[in-house]
Amino acid sequence: MTNSKSDEGRPPFVVQKDFIVTAFEERFQGFLQSAWQQRTWHVITAIPGSGKSWGIRDLVLHSGARKEATGETYLPLLTICTPMSESEQALGTTFSAVFGAPVTMPWYIRRTWLVKRMAGVHVECLIIDDAHFLSLYHLTYIKELTDNLAALPYQRQVGLCLVTAHSGDVIPLKKEYFDRPETLWRQFRRRMDTEHPFRVVPGHSEQEVRRILATFEELYRSQLPDLHLQRWAKSIYTWLTYQTLDPDATNRVTMDHLTRFVTGSLRRAYEQGMTDVDEKILETMASLMLFRRDDFPPDEPLSPRGIN
Repeated sequence: MTNSKSDEGRPPFVVQKDFIVTAFEERFQGFLQSAWQQRTWHVITAIPGSGKSWGIRDLVLHSGARKEATGETYLPLLTICTPMSESEQALGTTFSAVFGAPVTMPWYIRRTWLVKRMAGVHVECLIIDDAHFLSLYHLTYIKELTDNLAALPYQRQVGLCLVTAHSGDVIPLKKEYFDRPETLWRQFRRRMDTEHPFRVVPGHSEQEVRRILATFEELYRSQLPDLHLQRWAKSIYTWLTYQTLDPDATNRVTMDHLTRFVTGSLRRAYEQGMTDVDEKILETMASLMLFRRDDFPPDEPLSPRGIN
């Protein structure tokens, strides 16, 4: 359906950035919350583009972090992204930056200060994103840090979630470190959760894609009033699980691919004066993503806590 000539002067297309609580996010955040509540240790992994970082951000926003009138601070979830430097000092500096510690603080002071500070703000779980970049020195320091928190005088047991991206059947960190026979790794492995030390979070099934498309309809209804994406759910799912976009043959769709596909299609429809997408536009976008990926401009993925 096309607009009348009076609509030709409408404003530019606006990409909506509400965070959508998808089925993936429910699974992923569920694992994080369980580790937080039970104070257990896990490697939690999903393929790139699934929405891990967005999910961590959303969980932190709703974690109950606060500063009381008395001045006491509560920071139950402490989250960082793995630094590129492989030294333990780089990881410690990244942790302490959350608290605004001076960059010039000597390392021998910082490592003691950080334990005291974490205990003082009631940290209950550490979440490290991009944990596939963790080095031997990083992991050694994590063990030291958590051991010191658990020891006197703090006696604070904390959960640990190492959030990684993976490809194929290989779980990051497992063979490189945790399966090794040295005492350090035997001790680290002993701290991992007994039943689910490694959790793989799958992407979206066809039915889950359909539900996300229904949310996109609501988000973009003001710009494309006749939008009806759900009728294309099967086709979109099929395109986005082609080998080009699903090289591991998971038969699951990532939020990144789905968001890029939908926003790219809707932008084209809007700029052509349409109020809904048609088959031609969708096929063109599928062709771009599957066969001409370098020509496809990136869009920022949506963020969560929007319409479910």
